[in-house]
Amino acid sequence: MNIPTAAIDPQSYPDLSLPSSLRIAFIHPDLGLGGAERLIVDAAVALQKRGHEVTVFTSYHEPGKEGRSFDETRDGTLQVHVLGNWLFPRSVLGRFTIVCAMLRQLHLVASFLLACLLHHLSSLPLLSLFVLPLETAFASSHDWSPRRQIEPFDVIVVDQLSTAVPLLRWFGQNRVVFYCHFPDLLLSPSASSRNLPTLPRDPRAGTPFSFAGEIRKTYRAPIDAVEMATTGEADKILVNSEFTASVFERTFAQLRRRPRVVYPAVNLDKAASRDGRRREGQVARARSDQPMLLSINRFEGKKDLALALEAFAQVRSSAAHPSLRLVLAGGYDPRLADNVRTLSQLQQLAGRLGLSSHAYAAGGALPDRAPDVVFLLNISAAQKALLLDSRRSGAVALLYTPMYEHFGIVPLEGMAAGLPGVATQTGGPTETVVDRGLDDDETTGLLRPRDAAAWADAVSSLLALDDARRAQVGAAGQRRVRTYFSTERLGADFELACVDAAKIGMPIPHEVGFKKMLAFFGIGSVCLAAAVVAFVVGRL
Repeated sequence: MNIPTAAIDPQSYPDLSLPSSLRIAFIHPDLGLGGAERLIVDAAVALQKRGHEVTVFTSYHEPGKEGRSFDETRDGTLQVHVLGNWLFPRSVLGRFTIVCAMLRQLHLVASFLLACLLHHLSSLPLLSLFVLPLETAFASSHDWSPRRQIEPFDVIVVDQLSTAVPLLRWFGQNRVVFYCHFPDLLLSPSASSRNLPTLPRDPRAGTPFSFAGEIRKTYRAPIDAVEMATTGEADKILVNSEFTASVFERTFAQLRRRPRVVYPAVNLDKAASRDGRRREGQVARARSDQPMLLSINRFEGKKDLALALEAFAQVRSSAAHPSLRLVLAGGYDPRLADNVRTLSQLQQLAGRLGLSSHAYAAGGALPDRAPDVVFLLNISAAQKALLLDSRRSGAVALLYTPMYEHFGIVPLEGMAAGLPGVATQTGGPTETVVDRGLDDDETTGLLRPRDAAAWADAVSSLLALDDARRAQVGAAGQRRVRTYFSTERLGADFELACVDAAKIGMPIPHEVGFKKMLAFFGIGSVCLAAAVVAFVVGRL
């Protein structure tokens, strides 16, 4: 037998042999309603359909029929477990949200790793009496116990926050895929949360000098350093658009890594749920029989919903469209100051523009006279599908106002429903919406700069389309979604990333980062022991 005379280079380890079905865990912060949550749910369901075993772990989730979460996480389609929801708050007096989010993720991951460790130790005679059986069911943090065990996973998908990536890799010995929706250090509070109309800023440009900005930069410095270091520890890094990829490379230039683009998806075949059909009449009351412009976005200042109001007011002022209405629909959480402030400011802006408005939530009552502007709060997925269906809702165009959006799923949802729209000429929509002029067969919508007059002209152009041409634009949008943004494509791309991460043959203990971690704890332990000995000797 030939014995090698030198150690094998870790980089030369062959790929691992993997089973056809992987165990995949998703670790996500608060699992509510939003574009990031929609992507994670779609990816998890798509992987499940491809034969993989998928479980979602989160810090917060609202179950039940009325919970503010997606149907798939409440109806049993996905297995969702809530961990780490009792130790740290979401914020401290409305501030330090990022610090609290990082601590909440660490709490979630610590609970997860403890459960995985107990699985490895559960075969020991004494511990087997202490550890809960593997089949013991649990759904929320109320069911959690430090005695619970979890069978380890082949690969873990982490998104939004990268803080816990090294813990999962070094302590859990897990391969990690990190989905970076956008570098957190660039997600600064927008000035638009205080003033309307909004003036978003290109995240790739430098920030103008301000004393508040310098104070914030000092506060963020250690947080940003942690984000960069922990992001670089992921085995595979994914982003949601080429725009985000360019921002990632510019922001994390020291990592020298090019992330892989995996586009979010839209399910073209998803039908309205039974709950949506039951409440269809409520949405119908909200729309009446008048043609309407539709905007779907969370009620946040950075979503720039004021632009939709200003453009609508200009279109309504013309004699050609006196009965046109605007419906602003989206997520609204009364616990979030930005949501409350944004809705109030939009209502005030509507008044200044001479438009009547009404805020409507499921179960509420509409006034007898249909207002010019309707604010629909917390619509369900089925209600959203109904609003996007122009044949039932009367929608004639979709308005997508956020500037420099990282991706933006709403334009795709409109295209999937065959509804033409207008979006900002920045960020993710430039990769999803095709604008070659309304005379071109490949056009799926219109892209415009942030200018109310330009948007009003674009809306008027869409309103002037005859039924045949409108159907052609809608069909072009559906073809584009089916080709590039289907859930099947999303599942295949995520599966490839998970397989690429799981099959890495180089053992994690051979990595430089792991050795540095051991050295850090080793030196720290020696220093702590020396300090204790010195203290004891001094007391003697």
